[in-house]
Amino acid sequence: MSQSASPNPGEHGSGVPISALRADAHELSSEDFEDSHGNAFLMLTAAELHRPAGPSMTVVNLESDDETSDHTAGLSLLAYPIHRTERSVGHLITLGRTANNDVVIPDISVSRFHAFAKEVEGGGLAIQDAGSTNGTLVNSDSVPSQGHGPPMELKSGDSVRLGQVEFSYLDAHSLLDFLRAHEA
Repeated sequence: MSQSASPNPGEHGSGVPISALRADAHELSSEDFEDSHGNAFLMLTAAELHRPAGPSMTVVNLESDDETSDHTAGLSLLAYPIHRTERSVGHLITLGRTANNDVVIPDISVSRFHAFAKEVEGGGLAIQDAGSTNGTLVNSDSVPSQGHGPPMELKSGDSVRLGQVEFSYLDAHSLLDFLRAHEA
């Protein structure tokens, strides 16, 4: 999956099972891994997302019968690369529930266009809420909407919550350390 062209979001949105990154983490240099997958990730450990399905809600289980290294105590590990895609508009990376976002999170508590991220000096990312219904939090602190305060800079290990979905933010170096420490 390259930064410039990623596949259409599937049942996990733009999230990929951690096992899909494992081989590259062991075979590629850090620079090549970043070139291929990006330099920032939202990690989700969840049993389910609540997908919208018309007027009612459908529960989508993220558990599967494939490689058990993706699972811990019955929970799936997914990585959501945070990078620009062919859907990107301008310099912003959009996060939301619908397929026209760069980072697609198919949960009913996540707004269609929920938040956006942008690169900051030094190569990091800052996140800003886009006026979402259920808000954005970083380490339990509310992220202001555009025009109501500055974006919040993310640091590896931060907790990021979009709606009711809780993620851990990892830079590529931290994700690579995790993947290389946990052999398949």
